[in-house]
Amino acid sequence: MRHGWLLAGILWAVANAGTGPVQAAPVTAQSLQKALDEAVAGLPTSPGISVRVLAPRYGIDWRAASGMANPAAGTPLSPDNPFRIASVTKAFVGAGILRLMEDGRLTLSQHIAALVSDDTRRLLLSAGYDPHRITVRQLMDHTSGLRDYYDDPAYEEAMFADPHRRWTRQEQLAIAMKVGSGYGEPGERFHYVDTGYNILGEIVERMTGLPMGPALRHLLDYDRLGLHATWLESLEPVPSGVKPRSHQFVGAIDMTDADPSYDLYGGGGLVSTLDDLTRFFRAIFRGDVFRDPATLPAGLTITVAEDGDGYMLRARPALFTPERAGPHACLGLGGYYGTLVVHCPGIDLTVGFNANTADPESFGVAEDFINKVGAALGTAPVPIPGP
Repeated sequence: MRHGWLLAGILWAVANAGTGPVQAAPVTAQSLQKALDEAVAGLPTSPGISVRVLAPRYGIDWRAASGMANPAAGTPLSPDNPFRIASVTKAFVGAGILRLMEDGRLTLSQHIAALVSDDTRRLLLSAGYDPHRITVRQLMDHTSGLRDYYDDPAYEEAMFADPHRRWTRQEQLAIAMKVGSGYGEPGERFHYVDTGYNILGEIVERMTGLPMGPALRHLLDYDRLGLHATWLESLEPVPSGVKPRSHQFVGAIDMTDADPSYDLYGGGGLVSTLDDLTRFFRAIFRGDVFRDPATLPAGLTITVAEDGDGYMLRARPALFTPERAGPHACLGLGGYYGTLVVHCPGIDLTVGFNANTADPESFGVAEDFINKVGAALGTAPVPIPGP
């Protein structure tokens, strides 16, 4: 139940963002730099770390980077260097689905059988999944029961053995269908998988008649939102004027030149900057992305399902995952290469963190940085209504 009340507090904060007094923030550029320095010291495997902290109600607008964008060339990292955002792409795909809902093209409770291609429908049926029972929302909130293509160790082995291989969406879905039985009946269990978002990416393409990159750009109106350094790698041209991508690593392996198709079709694939990501997250909560005020609450509706490991109940909204910044309730998403972006509606705080490494420790370091920022903004948590 703790997850349910945390999310209830987040929804309360969304509804009441911008209300109430704000105390003076004991936060300076020096204190933020100290927190960044501590993050760098805590993650020695990372070639560089960049951060973005934006809290207008406290007068905070700070960005910084430490380390190298290209260690081999000795190029310093800048906050302006774009990078593969990996699973943070899911926020864009989820928002695109919600825009399609606003346009009357689909509903979140709709079963996906009529929304996917014949090939995808046949693949699902061949593995014992019934697309007439799986809903759009279940794909979004990871309760569809589908297995992940990353569950097959041979997939990751092949990815590293031939990093320039061009994978297709259907190849990845076929791997997921063969890796084993599903995680449960639709709606029964939460289990994070990329497979569902690959299918959502296909739905976005089919509903718009556009490839996924241009479809998201059109549905979300990147130009109006000021997202000038965001693109779907290899499927859209690199925007003019952006800096070179920062190099991202898995251990000692530089993945920068690897074909992005291993994570391209909905679960990941976008390249962006922390400026664009924080701008996008803030736009969602400000009401600049959706036309209908009821759309965001629909994307934040709580779904409760048994955890994939079978030992607890887990609650999460479709569009984001619950996070904290000190005592403050937030929503956000993380990405494979040490990226974490959160927004805390109650205090209008947005923090972006990127470490350019797939080291699992990067998320703990990112959370520690965000917690320090949130704690410095005040010790009183956003009020959470009682039962």
